[in-house]
Amino acid sequence: MPTDLAPAETERDRARGRYLACRVSARSACTIKIRTDATYVPCHAPRRFEAQLAEKTTLTSDMSEFVLVSETPAAFLAGQYALLSLAADGPKRVYSMANVPNDRGEWRFIVKRVPGGAFSDPLFRLPIGTNIHIDGPYGTAFARPEIDRDVVCIAGGAGFSQMLSVARGLAGSGRMQSRTLRFYYGGRRSIDVPSLQQISDLASQVGDLRQTVVVSDPDDEPRWNGPTGFVHDVLGRDFTDGWADHEYYLSGPPPMVDATLRMLVMEKQIPHERIHFDRFF
Repeated sequence: MPTDLAPAETERDRARGRYLACRVSARSACTIKIRTDATYVPCHAPRRFEAQLAEKTTLTSDMSEFVLVSETPAAFLAGQYALLSLAADGPKRVYSMANVPNDRGEWRFIVKRVPGGAFSDPLFRLPIGTNIHIDGPYGTAFARPEIDRDVVCIAGGAGFSQMLSVARGLAGSGRMQSRTLRFYYGGRRSIDVPSLQQISDLASQVGDLRQTVVVSDPDDEPRWNGPTGFVHDVLGRDFTDGWADHEYYLSGPPPMVDATLRMLVMEKQIPHERIHFDRFF
């Protein structure tokens, strides 16, 4: 086990003997026991294949949407993710699909560029027509339209990709006509916030669509007149009751997701099975 802590680990985890499996290497033969149930049997078995970069669209100063096209249908559940790599044996990075499954073989990813990033920097420089390796789909924080409750989606950073897919999957199911969809997006400044027009386009498929953009650092933006602070705090101010009547989907940086989870689980007493989330660094 590496001695340094990963961003998702704490000293308390180590003291309790809890480790990230992806960082552990076996020194000898061992047996691994896992518990699972039908919930975790994948609807679409993960597979590895290549797709061609067909389109790039700039969304903000550091986020773009990449459209990849494969020869076979894009089979996944809205809200799942895949591992991308630029070479078959190269490093992989996890990104959520922003679209919904389709027979066109279209895979859309919203990616945030990290300065000096070993993966994102080369990805942003790739020419159209380049082949990219996809391994997926994975993830259990996918849209569940069969659950008859109003929905709250909360996104930050490139977590917008997953929440866009979830919102599209729910709206496209035909089961949201009499339900409310609240979509929250949190960014540091207004220039860090992508257009929510793609969410607005879902209005005709949803009984009541409400969108809220929250900016945490508005000091240099005198023209900003929207909500300020952290997105989970604004969510807490918006709701006065009815917390348990909603299904929650979260995706974004770990501090945002963790703060929202603490509020929902510890303060609002939301059952954990009604909260679906992924953390993205």
